[in-house]
Amino acid sequence: MRVALIAGVGVAALIALWVHAPILQPPGYHDFADRRSIWGLHNFWNVVSNVPFLLVALWGIRALRSEAAFLQTWERAAYWVLLSGVALVAIGSGYYHLRPDDGTLFWDRLPMAVVFMSLLATTIGERISLHAGRLLLIPLLALGVASVVYWRLSGDLRLYGLVQYYPLLALPLMILLFPPRYTGGAGLLAMAGFYALAKVFELLDRRIVALAATGGHPWKHLAAALAMLCYVNMVAHRRPARL
Repeated sequence: MRVALIAGVGVAALIALWVHAPILQPPGYHDFADRRSIWGLHNFWNVVSNVPFLLVALWGIRALRSEAAFLQTWERAAYWVLLSGVALVAIGSGYYHLRPDDGTLFWDRLPMAVVFMSLLATTIGERISLHAGRLLLIPLLALGVASVVYWRLSGDLRLYGLVQYYPLLALPLMILLFPPRYTGGAGLLAMAGFYALAKVFELLDRRIVALAATGGHPWKHLAAALAMLCYVNMVAHRRPARL
């Protein structure tokens, strides 16, 4: 029943999006609050605030030295994919914010989709079934890439919306309903909290100008990087739990 609940949420979301009209990019999506150039770099703070993603990815490599952090080889490979995605977010998002348009946004969203899907697969493996996580890793990564390609070709964000927001529903459910296979599960909750904060900063980009000239978007990048830091730090210190 617990598995059926999590799968049912995904199926319900997929059906809802299928019957929904295509979701198009908002007209002012690329119009960020802070567009200042500093030292000749356009949209300076929106660009340089992506550096923490690269630092987090580099910090996360230390977890690969731990023999206890991964019960199966595929988990280590999935973690490599996740770290690669986080590092590429720094590059892709920085490139996008230098010249914001749909073409450069593709390179921002593509690595993010890889991060979302690799994280979902590894959490399925940790909380539900190692076998299921291993089987789902490649299909989920393919779905993530396909969602961004589909948006770029059609302009329709429905599939990408599923890839981005379904993990936000599924991960807390898995944390609540299934015992952890590793110690340190609080890192997942901290990650979810910081990512929720990142979305708040994104939504309040223009309103935050009254408090900080940078607007909210650079702070979104920082909060999202802190979310990933919580996760990679948890992986570096976790050990198999006694179930």
